[in-house]
Amino acid sequence: MQRVILILLIAVIAVGLVGAQTTKSQTVKLSVAGMKCENCVEKVDKALRGVEGVKDVKVDLKKQMAVVTLASADVKPEALFKAVDDAGFKAAIGKLPTAPTMKKENCDGCKDKEGKKEADAKKEDCCKPEAAKTKPAPKS
Repeated sequence: MQRVILILLIAVIAVGLVGAQTTKSQTVKLSVAGMKCENCVEKVDKALRGVEGVKDVKVDLKKQMAVVTLASADVKPEALFKAVDDAGFKAAIGKLPTAPTMKKENCDGCKDKEGKKEADAKKEDCCKPEAAKTKPAPKS
């Protein structure tokens, strides 16, 4: 009877070790082009966290990169690229060869067209494509 219990215990431990190895998290470093301010960083962070299977994200504005920790190796890099692209930026593993053509955005220190200072500018005003911003109606 002790021998059966010992064999079962060894089997349970072996299955646990194999299971732990297959779900080991993986880290992916992405170069991200087009980030110009902290609001851009937040957009990229939120987009990457929205991908199923992403465990953690660290976005660095200065280095123009994101480090993504995946819950498993099942997450495809293409899903990460698409999430970043949908947020209005470009991503690649390694260095981006050339600066991609980005939509013209107003990110100069989070100032809007009227010259509001960063503290006065609304977050939704920062880093919006110029075409999406509402222009005041012409005075007649």
